[in-house]
Amino acid sequence: MKVDKGEIRIKVSKIKGFALTAITTGLLAVCFWAMFKVLELPNEFNKTFLVVGISTLIIAFGLGCISSLNKLVDSNQGLILNDTGIHINIGPNRGQFVPWDQIKGLKIHNQIQGGTFLLIFVKNPDHFLIKSSWLSRFFLKMNNVSHKTPLSLTSNWLDCSLEELFTTIEDKIKNDRLHD
Repeated sequence: MKVDKGEIRIKVSKIKGFALTAITTGLLAVCFWAMFKVLELPNEFNKTFLVVGISTLIIAFGLGCISSLNKLVDSNQGLILNDTGIHINIGPNRGQFVPWDQIKGLKIHNQIQGGTFLLIFVKNPDHFLIKSSWLSRFFLKMNNVSHKTPLSLTSNWLDCSLEELFTTIEDKIKNDRLHD
């Protein structure tokens, strides 16, 4: 985290980014290897299901590699916390600005099988759904249905832990409410 004139910038962690990029690239390589092995199978073996399945994985991991490389190169990725609110520049909420007075509460949500997320509950969730692009809108709607808020953050790519992020945002909210 970098504090500059009351503004906290949380950048993308290069170490976490390289690790996630390496994992995605490794999985993509395994998919290509599996595709060549499937194509070498005898012709009397019906390979359609395997080719379609592996092709889908190649597309998904290929897009993951492109996305992760973009995150490593782009220096604007991350979060910016300032006196007015949170600028989210990572994940499906990318490009969103959340004013402090719109935030009703925070909650750390730990899924049984999956990641841990910081849920940001807002007064007007539809406002954030309208401002997003069609693919992001789909993910935000799904999040809104399952967690009752469209906004969620994870620290997978960020240069801080989820607990640090939670306390930092909570402190900023308290400071904003003290100044009102």
